[in-house]
Order: sequence, then structure tokens, then C-alpha cells
Amino acid sequence: MKIIVNVILGFFLFTLQAQEKHTLSGYVKDASSGERLWAVNIITGPNQGTVTNDYGFYSITLLEGTYTVEFSLMGYKTQQKEIYIDKDVKLDFELEEDITSLSEVTITSSSAKRTASVKSTEMSVIKLSSKTIKKLPVVLGEPDILRSIQLLPGVSSVNDASSGFNVRGGSADQNLVLLDDATIYNASHLFGFFSVFNTDAVKDLKLYKGGIPSIYGGRLSSVLDVKQKEGNSKKFGGTLGLGLIASKALIEGPIGKGKSDEGKGSFMLAGRRSYIDLFAPLGGDEFDDTKLSFYDINLKTNYTINDKNRLFLSGYFGRDVFELGSLVGTVWGNASGTLRWTSELNDKLFLQTSAIFSNYDYNLDNLRSGTEFRWNSNILNYNIKPRLTWYINNKNTLRTGLDFTYYNFQPGEIEPLKGSSVNPEKFREKFALESAAYIDIEQTISNKLSLQYGLRLSNFNRIGKDVILQYETGNPLTYNANQDIYEENDVIGETTFSSGKSIENFYGLEPRLSARYLIDDNNSLKFSYNRNYQYLHLISNTTSATPLDVWAPSGPFLKPQYSDQFALGYFRSFADGAYDFNVETYYKNLYDVTDFIDGADLLFTENIETQVAQGDGRAYGLELQVNKNKGKLTGWLSYTLARTERKVLGINNNSYYPANNDQLHELNLVGLYKLNDRWDFGANFIFGSGKPVTYPTGQYEQNGLVVADYQNRNGDRLPAYHRLDVSATLNPKKGKRGSWIFSIANLYNRQNASSIFFREISEVNDVDIATGETQATKLSFFGIVPSVTYQFKF
Repeated sequence: MKIIVNVILGFFLFTLQAQEKHTLSGYVKDASSGERLWAVNIITGPNQGTVTNDYGFYSITLLEGTYTVEFSLMGYKTQQKEIYIDKDVKLDFELEEDITSLSEVTITSSSAKRTASVKSTEMSVIKLSSKTIKKLPVVLGEPDILRSIQLLPGVSSVNDASSGFNVRGGSADQNLVLLDDATIYNASHLFGFFSVFNTDAVKDLKLYKGGIPSIYGGRLSSVLDVKQKEGNSKKFGGTLGLGLIASKALIEGPIGKGKSDEGKGSFMLAGRRSYIDLFAPLGGDEFDDTKLSFYDINLKTNYTINDKNRLFLSGYFGRDVFELGSLVGTVWGNASGTLRWTSELNDKLFLQTSAIFSNYDYNLDNLRSGTEFRWNSNILNYNIKPRLTWYINNKNTLRTGLDFTYYNFQPGEIEPLKGSSVNPEKFREKFALESAAYIDIEQTISNKLSLQYGLRLSNFNRIGKDVILQYETGNPLTYNANQDIYEENDVIGETTFSSGKSIENFYGLEPRLSARYLIDDNNSLKFSYNRNYQYLHLISNTTSATPLDVWAPSGPFLKPQYSDQFALGYFRSFADGAYDFNVETYYKNLYDVTDFIDGADLLFTENIETQVAQGDGRAYGLELQVNKNKGKLTGWLSYTLARTERKVLGINNNSYYPANNDQLHELNLVGLYKLNDRWDFGANFIFGSGKPVTYPTGQYEQNGLVVADYQNRNGDRLPAYHRLDVSATLNPKKGKRGSWIFSIANLYNRQNASSIFFREISEVNDVDIATGETQATKLSFFGIVPSVTYQFKF
């Protein structure tokens, strides 16, 4: 018996030794630039693999033995390396760009494999490369990230003149827009015609429509995570782009001398400027005093301290200028900076710590004689984010971290100009601390079932120095049901809070879950649930963020918004990855969303709580997408069927009404055709049913003026929207470096209505006559827009 026990014990110990596990880890880089690659797919066996993180790092735990490790990423040559694992191994790898695949669509959920959308646990997530964005037809000659994501299901545009976007029924302020982890509060140039993202400076982006990991927080509807290029660590180079509306330049290169042919670090510096203002005098005398321009600067640099530690510094600065003669002028822009340290603590622990600054400010100049004044406003925040990733084994990855943000809201200051009679005035600043702790786990339960789940505990502390008004009945507004109006209550006192003193504390518990069930290698089902809290409010009566909108923190009279979203999807890949298809349906409940009351004055009002009301909302829909990934012709077809509604006491007879961004149907067809090595062609067709609008239901005369009477909020619809854009790219000959991009936006000159307004007919046959009649007028921003851009690499 004793012999049998010893034999069994010996065999058990031998088995344990034979099955001893080791860790394979390292970084994956671009062979030509040395830039570390995000989301590289690393396969070590059937249903066994991992992907690189944002910094190109990977870690996987394996049993002792020989493995053929495969590295693949869309747009790069798939490469394999055979390696014997009998101890922990550090393996860095370089991938070469695959020129033959540059015509293929590079849209994927989380990895380079074309079946990644099927096998990934992530749901409602889209990764889009800058290479794909640059192939799409452009408006005004400038490739644009925000207009590109509007071609995807569940993402709708605001109008022709805006790069703003809405995701699954959310308003523009419910999108968290990050540039190297720094929050961008207004992502538009030229009132929305361009976005602030220079595609030459962008590496890639990820859009979360749902299934948002617990590492993100602070917004209800989506996260747009944009990463800037790190710069070429092997050689100096750059690009120069000359367009009709704007031009741009980028330089990059190595810093110091590191291993092999790489520098110790690298840098990237990019700049862009429009020059519409230079052509304004050509429009006649009425444009002599008109200024309309923007510029922006992108910077990123990194330095390798040693094999395990690296520093990054990135920044963005952008400005817009608009001045209309002696009437009005405004300047607005974003500034951000991120200092990040990454440390490979060991082959399983990866730490990143970021210190972030972000500022959005604007000023509005009233230049009318005698009343000249400047209105200044801004929001700035300081943010610290430590995050630890633990690669427990090849079936379990854990991320945990903290998030601390300090806010300073400066809602407005009136500064007299040119000795005008206007009195100076400064609205009270507001301060807040937002913090969060989170844990996020990716877990493979079996070959069929995988999960990503987590929990985020958020806190928002409104603090002084501040003065909080006391209103009669305890609220700033009282709803009068008999007259169906809000009445402002009298101020009966005030409470003063010293600097740092807590005014009001809010907490949010935010569970997150995504699950994937793999039917087979080409078919899967997915489910996700998100709860999200948002403690900031964009007070606006427009469909998109404008330079003059007011951001307000939650507090005694503004409760935080929160939402619950459920989504279910089916994903399929077929024809050996040549095509993939997905369909998702979602339902979202929104609580304590903010809307302006009838007759609200939002711009020059200090006590903004007297102009808004809070209520509930709901959004639900169906999204379809088919991608063609291979061949000379690639592209996708997407369709969205959706409804978005709000219900706020005192608005629309206390019944649900369409939200400003409600759109029942939206169809996008995108085609990219590679004729040969010299010519690439692109086209996209967009169709959308009409957005909601509030038309007057009657009119009355008051003090000699004809005044429109409005009843149901968003009770009517604009006409359907549709547009066709085309482009052609002439690539350089072998040995040459210049390329030409030609495009025509709105090819068949569709006059899409951005809005319809009503005005009194006061002139008949060139004679001023008060007719008492009104006329509907359609506002369209542009017809056919041709453009040409020359791009040169050096």
C-alpha cells in the first residue's frame, strides 16, 4: 500500500513539475518606425492567446513546451516565431507593414483577426485606424475623425455644419472624448465644420457605444478614446499637406541613442492652420472686417528610462477666431497636457500613472458702439490616474485603479471694452472633486464562454468657495400645473461655504458586464449591461455643443444624471473572413437628464438652476452592419433603427417627446476601390430621416410685433437628409513622395435643411409692408463642395 501511495505521489509531483507554468511577455513594435502597436493579436495555440495593451505590452502564461507564436495586426504582415518555453521569457517583436493589404477595411472590435468581432468579449466597440479615415471622402478637403465615426451604426451626426455626434440616443455632452487621456470639452473647429483631431497626428481610436469597461466613467452614452502617434524612433521624417481650406505639417524622429537602430525615445510635432480669413477680402467690402480661422498644435514625446520604465509627455493646443466686423467676435479653444509614466513591475504587472491637465475657454466680444464688453468663461480640470494591470494567467486579466479630478468652473465674467458704460461683473466660480475606484476583470470561463465584468464606485463632491441661494419652498422653480409653466421662486437667503468646504456629496455604484458565447469559430452571441453616472451638465438649447455653451456641476439644485443600458448582439464572420456581419439591439433608460424650460435664457444667467428642469429619458434601437474586408472593393453597409425620447415635468404636457437628436432611420454605405497601385477611389452615401423640430402653431401681436406661439416640443420633423460624397487619390510613383487627394462632397447638390425658421413677410414688390403673414425659410449650410489636397512625405 505504501509503495502504491509513493508511486502516486511521485507521479503527481512529476506531473506538477512537467506542467510548470512560465510567462511569455514583451512589446510589439512597428518595424519601420519603432512605434509600439496597440491591439496586436498574439496566438500561441487553439483558443489561446492575448492582445497587446495601449503601450504594445503583452503577457501570457504558458505550460513548459515548444510553441509557434503568431503575431498579427490588420495592415501588417502576419509573422510567426517558434520558441521553447522552460522559463519566463521576454520577447520583443517587430511587424512589417503589408503594402498589399492597405486597401482593406481596418475596422475591428479589439484585435487584428477578422474574426475578432466574433471572438472578442467586447461588444458595441469599434476600433478605427487613421489609415482608414484618410481613405474616406472628405468635406472641405480635410479627413476628419468625428465625421468618419458618424458613418457607423448607432452614431448619428448633428447636421451638415457640425462634426458633433450622438451615440445611441445620448446628447453631445454625454460623450467622453479623450485625447491621450485628457478630456476634450468641445471637439469642433469653425463651429463644427472640422474636428480638433489632426488625422496626421493620430495613431488610432476606439469608440465604446456600450459595454464600457469600468476604467472609464463620467459620461452616459459613449467613450471616444483617441491616441496620438508616439513618433518615429528610428529616423527623422514628416509630412506636409496643402489643402484649399487648411494646411498642415508633421515632423517626427528619434531622441538620443538606444539599442540597435532605435533612439532612447522619439517625438512627434504637428501643426495645422486654416486660411479662410486670408480669402475674406475677396468676397467684397462686406467681408473686409471678417475673421474666421483656426489653428492647432499636437505634441507627443517619450523617453525610455530603462527596459521596464518609460516616460511620455503629450499635449494639444487649439484656437478658433471669429469676428464679424464691428458687431461681434469670439475666440475659443482647448488646451491639454498629459504626463505619463509606465512601468513593467514584473512580467505580470504593468503600471501606468498619468497626471493630466485640461482647459476649455471662450470669450464673446460685443463690439456695438457704446456697449462694448467681453464675456469670458472656462472650465479646467486637473486629473491623476494610477492604473495597474495584472495578467494573472492566460484566462484572467485584472485591471484596477483610481481616478481623481479637480474641477474649476468659471461660468462667466463681463469685462468692459473701450471705456464703454457696461459695468464689470463676475459670476461665482464653482469647484468640485470627482473621484473613483474601479476593478475590471477579463475572464475566459471556457472555450465557449468569456466575460468582462467590473465595478466602479464614483464620488462627486461639490465644494466651496461658493454661495448657495436659498429659495422659497426650497427649490428655484415651481411647476404651475394650471398654467403649464414654471415659476421662479423668490430668494429668501443664502449660505456661504468657505474654500474646500463640502456643499453636497454624491455617490454612484456602476456595475459593468459583457459576456460572449461562441457558437463556433464564425458565430457568437453577446450581451452587455452598463450603469453610468454623469456629474457634469452641458446647459444648451442646441442639438450640438457650441462654443458658448455652459458647463455646470451637479449640486444642491442639479442632480447627477445616470443611465442603464442593456444590449444583445449576434456576430458572424463568413467566406474565410472576407465578410462579417453583426446585429445589435439595445435599450437605455436615462434618469435626471437636463433640459431647458420654455423661454429659458442660458447665456448670461448666473443661477442656471432657474432655467432648466430634470426628467427621464429612454432610447432603444436596432443596429446592423455588413463589412467587406477583402478584394479591390472593400467597405461597409450600416443601418440604424432607433428612438430617443425625453419626459420632463412641465414640457410637452408632461408626456414623452422626441429628444433633439431623435432619428428613426439612418443608412450609411461606404465603398473603397483600389484600381491599381496609383489610384484609389472612395464613396459614401448617407441617408437619415428628419430630425425633430418645434414649429410654431400660431401667432399673436404684442406691442406691434408679431410673435410666434409654440406648443408641442419637437412635434414636427425636418425633411429627410441624404448626401453622396466621392473621392479619388493619386498615389506617388515608385521613388516619389507626393500624392493628390480629390474629393467632392454632396455630389448631386442636395440642399439639406439644417433648420427651418419662420419670419414675418414685411416686403412686397420691394415695398415695406407689414403683412402680418409669416414665411418658412430653410437653412442649408452648403451645396456641392469640391476640394483638393496635396500630401508630401519626407
